[in-house]
Amino acid sequence: VILLTATVAYAIIAEILVDTVDSVLSNVDIDEKFLGITVFALVPNATEFLNAISFAMNGNIALSMEIGNSYALQVMLLQIPAVVLFTAIYSQFFDDPAEYADHAFTLIFPQWDMVTVILGVFLMGYVVGEGKSNYFKGSSLILTYLVFVVGFYFSGFNNLDVSVYLYLKTLLQQY
Repeated sequence: VILLTATVAYAIIAEILVDTVDSVLSNVDIDEKFLGITVFALVPNATEFLNAISFAMNGNIALSMEIGNSYALQVMLLQIPAVVLFTAIYSQFFDDPAEYADHAFTLIFPQWDMVTVILGVFLMGYVVGEGKSNYFKGSSLILTYLVFVVGFYFSGFNNLDVSVYLYLKTLLQQY
């Protein structure tokens, strides 16, 4: 009963979050990927991250790394194939190819997405392969995440008229 109640409450909260995100995306000039890599990557997993940090502070690095890796494994082995299967089934109901292109999830990713995935795999292999960690590795992972976030923020500008220089110039002029 408690698990069912928690699942229903989580579904209601997720629906509220999705409705809020739709209104934010329509009113603010922000890319969907940037919002996904910041809000949707951090907020739902905050409790897992806090547990991983707690275990690491108590000296149980193996369990901490397992918690961190399990979410990526879950996405890779369960969520992405489920979304691709859903797209294949759901595409049967589209008559207009343009509408299908707007709602389809394919495994064709832009260049910046592939750079982040490949760099993330190499960094995770480096951190896990040695079997120990220090502040340098942790800070380099946090800085890498910040570089990814900034990259996804600027990769949302696909228009050739808007460059990074012009955007930064307008930001500086506002302040």
